[in-house]
Formats: sequence, structure tokens, C-alpha cells
Amino acid sequence: MKVVVSGYYGFDNCGDDAVLGCLITGLKERGINDITVFSNNPAETAKSYGVNAVSRNSFKKIFRVIKGSDAILSGGGSLFQDKTSSKSLWYYLAIVFIGVLLGKKVFIVGQGIGPIDKKFNRWLTSKILNKVNKITVRDEASKEYLKDLNIRKEIIVAADPVINLKPAEDSQVKEILEKENIDSNDKYMIICTREWGNSELSRVEIAKTADRIAQDYGFKVVFLPFYYKKDEAESEKVSEYMKLPSNIIRGKYKPEEVMGIIKNSSLLIGVRFHSLVFAFATSTPFVGISYDPKIDGFLNSINMEGFKIEKFTSDDIVKYVNMIFCKKEDYINNIRKYADELKQRSEYNFEIFDEYIKHEVQKK
Repeated sequence: MKVVVSGYYGFDNCGDDAVLGCLITGLKERGINDITVFSNNPAETAKSYGVNAVSRNSFKKIFRVIKGSDAILSGGGSLFQDKTSSKSLWYYLAIVFIGVLLGKKVFIVGQGIGPIDKKFNRWLTSKILNKVNKITVRDEASKEYLKDLNIRKEIIVAADPVINLKPAEDSQVKEILEKENIDSNDKYMIICTREWGNSELSRVEIAKTADRIAQDYGFKVVFLPFYYKKDEAESEKVSEYMKLPSNIIRGKYKPEEVMGIIKNSSLLIGVRFHSLVFAFATSTPFVGISYDPKIDGFLNSINMEGFKIEKFTSDDIVKYVNMIFCKKEDYINNIRKYADELKQRSEYNFEIFDEYIKHEVQKK
């Protein structure tokens, strides 16, 4: 059985790399080993994940691979939205449409949907997604969004595939921290930021927050880029506003290693979506700063508070962090309760294949 995987892969984005790794693992656990990924860096993707890979920028190759495949998996992440651009939305819809046109099975897996603001884009998305075979989404908000688009297919609320990622061993994390000139015996807090327009205000408030919490709790401050190099530059901009010293993780590490760094931290303040998922999955106290509905959707799904990037203050976050540490045991228990539920729901992303696999086996 030949399966094609389409998503935002090969861009050195730790969150998306984690999604790809979990999707490949889930497929291989079901005996699907002939996997081709559309990637921005096919050679590296093939080497890192033990799969076939072709350039996501060549529709000639994409068409040929889909024609020779049995099924297409589109996921995870937030592919169907026009906030990034209409061009991005059309790209992912085009791949789905080619699969439908060629009579392939098409699965939308573990995605966060929206926002799709333009009228034509909403119409086009509805037309194409109504022709796929199965859909799973990572939160209730995405399901409701698809319903608003008049998607008549059954929509299964699963969870982000990354929920089931396993962190690297502590000994491995210790080696990384030492390599980055960070004393692994120190208690440290993580900042995972990202560029947000040209807003100096959010940078100042994140810096003030880091200074205050580090001073109050005796934490070292460590910036952890999720989008290699891009987030490193943004971390430097934030750190310039800090009064206390800080470290920036400079190396490029596997998702499991990044998750291990987070697991061994005392607190995470994150703007990057998957930094929050990593913290949640490892029962690490965290604060989410939302720049996108996908973060609101995730935080709502686990009954947690978040802060809007346009209007949060350091006072808001410090107050929230103090609450977390005052009731830390209850807080951690609440995370673990929801984590157990989401880890089970994450399996829905792959159970949708079971009926298809069974059907294919019976055909043979």
C-alpha cells in the first residue's frame, strides 16, 4: 500500500517535523511502509524519517506520485487557512483535488482548521473537502468551523498527533544543555517566541515577564527556537530588552530532544503552538500567548487560560504563573487528566485507516 503525506514539511520547523514523525510512526505501526512525503527538502526528509520524498514545489512530480499511490494523507498542522495567504490554502487544496480527481482515497488528518476569511476561499474549501473520504481535526473549534463551511462529511475530533511523541532521555538532554553552555543542574524556564509583525510592545512585555519570574523563582532564562534560525533572531530581539542574562539554544535538534529540554524545565512561556503541546504532553507548567485561533482552540480544549499577544502585560502573566505555582499539584493533575484523554483521542487519527486497510486486504 502506497501512501502520500502532504503538509508543511522540510522547513526546519520543529513542530511540523514532530507532526510528520508521529504520522509516519502511526502509519508504520499499521504496516504501511511505502510512504512518500512532499517536502521542501526531500533529501533531508528521506534521510531523517526513512521514507521516500519529493519536492513539494514540483507539481509534475506531485501528480506522478499521487497517480502511483493508493491514498493521500493531508495533515497535520493548520493547512486550510488563508491567514498565511490564499496561495498557501490553494496549494494544499490542489493536492487534495488531484487525489480526488485521480480516484484516490483522501484523508484529512489531525488538522486545525481556519480561519478562512475570503468568500471564494470558503466556497472552494467546502467544495473540495466535501469530496474527501475521512476527516479528523485536533479540536472542537475546528469541527465547528468545518460545519460552518457546510462540510457534510463525518468530522472526528481527535487530537494533535504530537501528543504521543516521546521526549529524549534525560542523559541526552543533559549533553545538549552542556553543549549550549547551560548548567543542567540549574532550574530554568523556557521562552518560545516567534516574530509577530513589528510589535516591539509584545517583545518588551515578554522580556519584562522573563525578568520578573526569573528573579522571583531563581530560574535561568533559556530561549528555545522552534523555527530554526527564524525564531533565533526573534529570541535575540526579546533578550535585548531583558535586564537579566539569558541563553538562546543555537543548535538544531530533533523534536524528541526539544521536547526533552522542555520536560526538564520548570516553566514554559510559549507563543509557538507546538511548544505548548510539548509542555502539555510532558506535564510541564506553561503559559500560552495566542497569536492565532489554533492556540485558543488548543487551550480551550484543555480548559486553560491564554493571553492575546496584542494586549497581554507582564503583570497578567506573572499573576497567572504565581497561581500555577501556588496550586502546582492541582495544576499538574489537571494537565495529566486532559493529557490521558487527548492521547487516547490522538489514536483516532490513525484508526480512520483501519477500515480502509481491512478493505484493501479483503480485495487481495
